[in-house]
Amino acid sequence: MATSKTIVLPEPDQLKKIFQDIGTTEEKIDVEVKTLVEWMRKQPHLPNPDDERRIRMFLIMCKNSLERTKESLDQYYTIKSMVPEFFSDRDPTSPSLVRSMGISIFIPLPKLTPEGHRISLSRLRDPSGIDNYEFLDYVKVNFMSIDIRLSKLDMFKKETFIFDLKHFSLSLLTTVVPHVKKFIYCATTAYPLRIHQVHIVNMPTYAQSMVNMVLGILKKKIASRIMIHDSVEDLKKHIKPELLPLDYGGTFPKTAEEMTDDWIEELQKHKEWFLSQNSVVCDESKRAKKPNVKVNMLAGVEGSFRKLEVD
Repeated sequence: MATSKTIVLPEPDQLKKIFQDIGTTEEKIDVEVKTLVEWMRKQPHLPNPDDERRIRMFLIMCKNSLERTKESLDQYYTIKSMVPEFFSDRDPTSPSLVRSMGISIFIPLPKLTPEGHRISLSRLRDPSGIDNYEFLDYVKVNFMSIDIRLSKLDMFKKETFIFDLKHFSLSLLTTVVPHVKKFIYCATTAYPLRIHQVHIVNMPTYAQSMVNMVLGILKKKIASRIMIHDSVEDLKKHIKPELLPLDYGGTFPKTAEEMTDDWIEELQKHKEWFLSQNSVVCDESKRAKKPNVKVNMLAGVEGSFRKLEVD
């Protein structure tokens, strides 16, 4: 496992608890990963298994279910091949992605919660750059961050998200809305992330319509875990201060901006890996049966929200 200044891994007792909670041990996981590697090799449409660590994380997130993990791995590589605007040309040093990361980015916070959950923070860094904002690039970098965590850097039980909507403008809302459904579908289909909580802070009133739309798309179980906070102080009732950046009322000895710079450096350090992953997708011409991915969810979904009325 690669070491990183951006990610603090579970302590041995935390790791043991993560395995206990899904009814297995590290030794059993090792055996089941080998089983999944052999399964992938026998699927003509899937790429050769290039990263056992990704398979391990998928198995953990699928709560140690081999069948669910097989389905999730298939969906991951299928989505990658079907949605190139989110999953291809992923060079973290390219001008378009560097510009995107300078405006808005989604980063993991370094420390895990006591339960072994990873917290991720999404925020606008530079509101003056909104005129050049490309939501598709933002999504691409988000998925790159998840991929490098699962394949190289991270180990965790569940995910907690913080969305800071400060500086979220009305013009930005109209840019984001057409792509929200496809983004959420891909995020929840390509990755079997177990979402513990979603926190929204600094939400302007005109963003309520977008949040309502997201609530309508998500499964009820996940939608019920979304909390909107009036203040950062309210957020700290749910997330311990020692996990939060200094500028979010936390005591972790870095600001969100410093953490963001560290994370961009991490992404760019893995440039060659990202480039090598561009071609690691399904070959649909070799698939024996139809994919589980709902193709109709990926075709033309943007149009369904173009008539959204914003208060």
